[in-house]
Amino acid sequence: MTDQGRIRNAASGLVVRDQHVLLVRGDWPRPDTWWLPGGGQQSGETLAACAEREVFEETGVRVKADELVVVREYIEANHPDGHRMLSGAGHRVDAMFRCRILHEPTVLGGPAQDSVQLGVEWVPLDKLADLRTLPPCLPTVITDAVTAGPGRGAVYLGDSYA
Repeated sequence: MTDQGRIRNAASGLVVRDQHVLLVRGDWPRPDTWWLPGGGQQSGETLAACAEREVFEETGVRVKADELVVVREYIEANHPDGHRMLSGAGHRVDAMFRCRILHEPTVLGGPAQDSVQLGVEWVPLDKLADLRTLPPCLPTVITDAVTAGPGRGAVYLGDSYA
């Protein structure tokens, strides 16, 4: 059951290396869906620290969150054809940080992967448009952030699902 009165803060990491972006793959909310590594903020944790922890837990890659790139909200009640959130919250605020790699393991895969996670891969930036992503606007968001480069400032996407 969704708690429409609860807001869940979350953070994700935009990790790009050699024209590839680090993405998680799973079968939620639909088969073969891709998303950035990230997840819910813990009490006492900054959003930047949340992004760093979540990237490591889901991928095994240690990163440093640098600049805030995107802030996006998702209010489930406003999107009847959208996905239902796993957290049970009816409203999620997600902060995406550009991250730099501190250490990359030989084999990708973190110590605390999400239950819906099936894998993690470096995906070529020019293949993003061919993927089913969550949110659906993710290929455009990533491409815009990579093209703009560091220092452009954060973009607020509002309550978006498309």
